[in-house]
Amino acid sequence: MTSRHRVLMVGAGGLGSPVLRLLADSTVEHVTVVDDDVVEESNLHRQTFLTERDLGRPKTECAKEHLRKACPRLGVSIVEGRFIPSTAVELLDGHTLVIEGADNLATKFLVADAARLAEIPAVQAGAIRWNGWAWCALPDSACLRCLFEDIPRDRVETCAEAGVVGPVVGVLGGLQAALMFRLLEGDRPGGELWHYHGLEGVLRKTWVRRRSDCPLCTGEIRDLRTERYAAPCAA
Repeated sequence: MTSRHRVLMVGAGGLGSPVLRLLADSTVEHVTVVDDDVVEESNLHRQTFLTERDLGRPKTECAKEHLRKACPRLGVSIVEGRFIPSTAVELLDGHTLVIEGADNLATKFLVADAARLAEIPAVQAGAIRWNGWAWCALPDSACLRCLFEDIPRDRVETCAEAGVVGPVVGVLGGLQAALMFRLLEGDRPGGELWHYHGLEGVLRKTWVRRRSDCPLCTGEIRDLRTERYAAPCAA
């Protein structure tokens, strides 16, 4: 028996790989994968859902091929492009939840805002070098803006520039998958934040409360205007 859950996966790279692999073994009915990149050899150490045979091909096409091979009954749609303000609402429509594994904070905030406006849960994560975080937001819980407030206005290093250790994104992607399955089974881990410090081997859980001045939680943010997500930033 299959469920009626439909998952939107934004990013099919290092964070998305563990989630996609586990989705193939789940009872999810349909997954939509959004990514605008191609498979590169330098990334394969952390993008474990992809192989050398995929080099040079769009990640979305490769993900679809691997998912259908692993689970023929799973419905798979792909969007070869970025998750952007003008199409975000349309992409979220009909999905149970969104999993975000992008490599920049602009996309992370866009996913968080769009999910809140669409009133669906968002499971997100970010990693750089040896450290990272994973997190879940529900429509009535603290949001990403309660945690990080806003996109940094000064430029910060990207994952591609500073590097990230493969096992770190594997751990965080696994945490995202665990949060996803908990949501699908009826649990409510909203506001649950996991920090992982790879060098120390420390995994720590905390809870984030809503901020009284959060523009998203208070309803100040009511649309996805492009200029809100234009600042340079990193995952």
